[in-house]
Amino acid sequence: MLSEREELRSYVSGGDTEAKTNVGTKLNKLAERSSSFPNQIIDRELYSLLCNPLTLIYAYENIKSKPGNMTRGVKETLDGISREKIDNLSSTLRSEKFKFASRIKEKAKGSALTRPLSIARAMDKIVQEAMRLILEAIYEPLFKDCSHGFRPNRSCHTALKQVSLVFQAVQ
Repeated sequence: MLSEREELRSYVSGGDTEAKTNVGTKLNKLAERSSSFPNQIIDRELYSLLCNPLTLIYAYENIKSKPGNMTRGVKETLDGISREKIDNLSSTLRSEKFKFASRIKEKAKGSALTRPLSIARAMDKIVQEAMRLILEAIYEPLFKDCSHGFRPNRSCHTALKQVSLVFQAVQ
């Protein structure tokens, strides 16, 4: 018999691809609508998409492999997420009772100086990633190709490459 964590990992990592296909399809349709009708307001069940447990699982799957999110021994990392916790998060969001909360820890900076460091809870990270996925699906199609800041598969390196190509054509 699988533990809750093994069941969730199987659920999101190939044992059942419902989260990936269902949410991916919805996000693609949202991106197509945004691209086809750039001046129209998109209000189609965005909050219900955010509250959907499959969206939250999809968001979890996106961020679980990032360094630091799965560190063992650190409380509130993403390693201990179960399907039950995802369902509870979904119902908390649906009832509009979810609140972002972060711990503030003092981090040493030099010999005597410290600075506050905000540490987001695991559930906060999942909700933030789900929000990012939805907002990216809406706004990514509207950006110009010459825009490179904080976009998927774009960086300062791609911007420099584009500038280099444009200025070679000028010579």
